Amino acid sequence: MAGNWEWLRGLQPSSEVPEQLCTPTASPELNLGVQVIGSNIAGNDVVELAAQYMVEHARLEVWMGSHEPPLGFRQQFERGRASSEALLVAYEAWVAFETAYQASGKKVDQVRDEREKLKAALRRATDALVRARVE
Repeated sequence: MAGNWEWLRGLQPSSEVPEQLCTPTASPELNLGVQVIGSNIAGNDVVELAAQYMVEHARLEVWMGSHEPPLGFRQQFERGRASSEALLVAYEAWVAFETAYQASGKKVDQVRDEREKLKAALRRATDALVRARVE
């Protein structure tokens, strides 16, 4: 039995979910989307990417919950870890965009680079959720 858990020994500790992603729902992934969509500083292109991220998170959750045969602990853990890592990258890009926006005096045209980085991070996070469903 001990050999079944040996794979856990080599894992690096995961980062904690930032407190800002703990509300309003129990899902940090959905909370990130809510923050982006509800911000009034993200354009429609960013809103669309945030919404796609939320959809893919929901699809992954449905897929995991209805998988036949049921996924084992290790399979669930690996998919959840990939999802969490993608979430943190997207969240960091969101914070960088928000911070740059405030520092620019709320001038969207001055934060184009941060906006593009946010879009790229949301795309990567969405892709990670899609890949997690591939068996």
